Amino acid sequence: MSSTPIGAAAARSGPDRGLWRNHDFLKLWSGETVAALGSQVTQLALPLLVLGTLGGSAAEVGLVTAMQFLPALCVTPFAGLVIDMFDRRLIILVANLVRSVALAVVPVLYLTDGLNVPALCAIAFVVGAGTAVFDVGYLAYLPALVPQKHLVDANSKLQGSYAVAQIGGSGVGGLLVKVLGAWFAILANVVAFLAAFVAMLLIRHREPARDPQAAARPRLADVVTSFGLLWHNRILRMLSLRAGWFNMCEQAILTLFLVYAVRELHMDAGGVGLVLAVGSVASLAGAAVAKRAGNRFGFPRILILASSASSVAPMLLLPTGTVAGWDFALATLTFAVYGFGLTVYNVHVVAFRQTVIPSDVLGRATAAYRMLTYGPFPLGAFLGGVLGERLGLWNSLLVFAVASLAGWVLFVVACTRVPAADMEPASR
Repeated sequence: MSSTPIGAAAARSGPDRGLWRNHDFLKLWSGETVAALGSQVTQLALPLLVLGTLGGSAAEVGLVTAMQFLPALCVTPFAGLVIDMFDRRLIILVANLVRSVALAVVPVLYLTDGLNVPALCAIAFVVGAGTAVFDVGYLAYLPALVPQKHLVDANSKLQGSYAVAQIGGSGVGGLLVKVLGAWFAILANVVAFLAAFVAMLLIRHREPARDPQAAARPRLADVVTSFGLLWHNRILRMLSLRAGWFNMCEQAILTLFLVYAVRELHMDAGGVGLVLAVGSVASLAGAAVAKRAGNRFGFPRILILASSASSVAPMLLLPTGTVAGWDFALATLTFAVYGFGLTVYNVHVVAFRQTVIPSDVLGRATAAYRMLTYGPFPLGAFLGGVLGERLGLWNSLLVFAVASLAGWVLFVVACTRVPAADMEPASR
């Protein structure tokens, strides 16, 4: 296993020009931004198709949402192997094309009266598979384009775009669904993924050929090794467990909120979209202050503080429906606090992983991390839908809000038991 520092290849390629003059990074960043926006619009538009066009139930909404995230369990680990075997730029290009083609089927089915829940489940799975490969691919490709000392800045920009897309993309999706219809919003996503393809096609950097001996190793053994790398590193293990629990609760809450906002708070798609879009401004703020906040508080404390915001935020949804006129404000505040904390947290966690994991196994290790942390997404979506039907939407929101808060408390306890020196990443 090579111990070459991540970003060393990029650092050797020429003088330090800064990220704003690193044209290949700017192309990657713009492509990732457009792709993330399209992905988040899809994650909202598909469930709204189920709710509106097909008249589906909360359980069916949860099922379609779960299918978008199911590839995190069954595709991501093998995606990591492929990413470490072949050209990473080519892989992320193909992933965008796969998502474009799959989504193009939705408006075709809609216009021919062939749209149904099973078809949406199949399409959601293929799109989710493309997203799983793309998300691992661009994170593994980043250190080849950016010197190690710029990784925090680069991840601040990428995570800022992702976080804004995660919240604001849903907002744009809601507005598009209201104005143009869900099927047309998905058609717009096809264009977005093709635009991301073009941006990344223009990247001039080419990675060196893979080591033939490394490529000949047993690949199933490499999958196990990647999980072992995460498990045997105390900090990576703790971060994986924390993220997995948080993501399960998060997806359950997001699934429930979509149905709750429409049925109980009487918001239309535009209202839901506006709540999420306004909340995305805080995600931008989080990306902007992430590096300075990390310098001010240090690595362990910034993780605790940032995760407290994202974990406590769902509790702000609980008073909705009881005070007339405050539902929109409380929902907006919820997603603003959530987006700010999550962005700051992700910037530092991603940079930490890219620093401590050797470059030649970064794809596999990132894939293993994604499986452990994104794998609970479909479970959260499914549980949210089922419990929403059986316990009621508000009661289910309460359950997962409390569960998210409990996970944060356990994370804080775990952090306090780790020696401070172990929690400090290597110099970046």
